Amino acid sequence: MKPSQPMLRHVFAGVAALWMLSHGVAAQAQTVFVETFGNSAARVNNAYVPAGNFAYKASGVVGDGDYTVMPPQNIAGSTGSAYWTDLPSDHTGDPSGALMVLNAGPALNEFYVRDFNVQPGHKYRVSAWRYVVNGDMTTLPAPGGPISWRMEVRDPGTGNALVQSGDLPSTSTGTWLESTYEFTAPQSVGAQARLALVNRSPVTSGNDFYIDDISVVDITPAAVPTLEEWALMLLSVTLVGLAALGLRRSGRPGF
Repeated sequence: MKPSQPMLRHVFAGVAALWMLSHGVAAQAQTVFVETFGNSAARVNNAYVPAGNFAYKASGVVGDGDYTVMPPQNIAGSTGSAYWTDLPSDHTGDPSGALMVLNAGPALNEFYVRDFNVQPGHKYRVSAWRYVVNGDMTTLPAPGGPISWRMEVRDPGTGNALVQSGDLPSTSTGTWLESTYEFTAPQSVGAQARLALVNRSPVTSGNDFYIDDISVVDITPAAVPTLEEWALMLLSVTLVGLAALGLRRSGRPGF
């Protein structure tokens, strides 16, 4: 190996690293968690549904304040309730996938609560899919007007809300609708935060829906290079050019 080759290789490595930095090597979204409700063939409960707020029904009617997790093909038959709608698959189109069946009823309670890892200053997107079977039946024509839920991010230690989406209404029935909320974790947050999905419609007649694919994703953008980093990259490129020119003039095959 020629004496100049190690130096040039180091310079090239530096240039490559700085080029990647300057172009952001765009930060890829990192999934913190996703709740798909699995692939159960029978009714099951879910550990993140507060038992004091909503009762798990292993069989029979899913009434106001009740829920179950099950495959979607025989919800009406399993519950004995014709107002539920059978679906061929879960939200993703998986015929073996399960979903959450929720009769939210009039109580403005959390129906899904889960802690997740968080970093101060990072940006996150919360997402959840909802299929409204029966909306607010006091708002006609049937199947009723929009119903609402809210996404809250809380301090696990105090239970206090750090940020929250405000009420997110459904816009239609009989189709999957995604609700999203983006937030930046405050500098005061600890190592974990708590996601809470909250019923915001005090409706007895209606307020029946399916839930699937709840997720939190870190969408923090890539860091922007500083002026010093740009200057170092420019210097490295210049050194490479000068070294290559010197080798060419001397007739030495440096690389």
